Amino acid sequence: MTKIQNAKGLFLAALMAGLGCPSFGKADATVDQRVDQIVGQLTLEEKIKLLHGVDNFFTGEVKRLNVPRIKMTDGPVGTRNDGPSTAYPAGALLAATWDPAIAEREGVALGRDARSRGDHILLGPGTNIYRQPQNGRNFEYTGEDPFLAGQIDVGYIKGVQLQGVAACVKHYACNNQEINRGTVDVRVDERALHEIYLPAFEAAIRQGHARCIMASYNRINGDYATANHYLLTDVLRTEWGFDGVSMSDWGAVHDTLGPMTAGLDLEMPDPHYFNPKRLQPARSPRR
Repeated sequence: MTKIQNAKGLFLAALMAGLGCPSFGKADATVDQRVDQIVGQLTLEEKIKLLHGVDNFFTGEVKRLNVPRIKMTDGPVGTRNDGPSTAYPAGALLAATWDPAIAEREGVALGRDARSRGDHILLGPGTNIYRQPQNGRNFEYTGEDPFLAGQIDVGYIKGVQLQGVAACVKHYACNNQEINRGTVDVRVDERALHEIYLPAFEAAIRQGHARCIMASYNRINGDYATANHYLLTDVLRTEWGFDGVSMSDWGAVHDTLGPMTAGLDLEMPDPHYFNPKRLQPARSPRR
């Protein structure tokens, strides 16, 4: 049975968690029951609608079952979509406080801003480790210390999700440069991966209970992050117990079966690969 046929469409689970709970955390039994009920009524075509983005920062909707579009806003230092917005201290400055409580206060403010604009998902925090000083997005991230970065991100995530907005941890993983980010193949051994580049993400998932995670543009040891079974399934789902939504960075998907079988839930921002034409022929026959 394919992921489409069995779609406990983790994306829908995150949606229902948001609609059913005042704040995000582990989805409870009631939410699971509601998700199961709706998923059981979805047709194959309707399930596919929930696997890709539309209109750049939205997901599809299923009007028949009153499943609305989910709206996202870019981050992580402000809700930059929909006109002027408050700009908050850069991640580097936030980490310099060494205070997860202050990070939580910033997260609360960001979550409040997002919610006031009708946003369901804030695309932040930025969780990558400083690897290259000239990386153009280092200001978004929380430094080069894996433990400090993780604890600041945990506070940030808790604050955002207390406002009923899902945090999306990005960019998973080893997205340590902007130049050639779509083609670079980051070669990293197991020790460096688990001692330097993954601990902040692990804290964000295990302690912060982030509801979403964004797979990055780059390759890691040969496979694109969006099609990396080791990272998306073995580590994220099996080892860390993540039960939320894994989405691609914008335009970071390069084929259909690779990301689908690796564990990617959502292609953003458009259905170039997660669409009926490509997915329906790949479905497993019913038994």
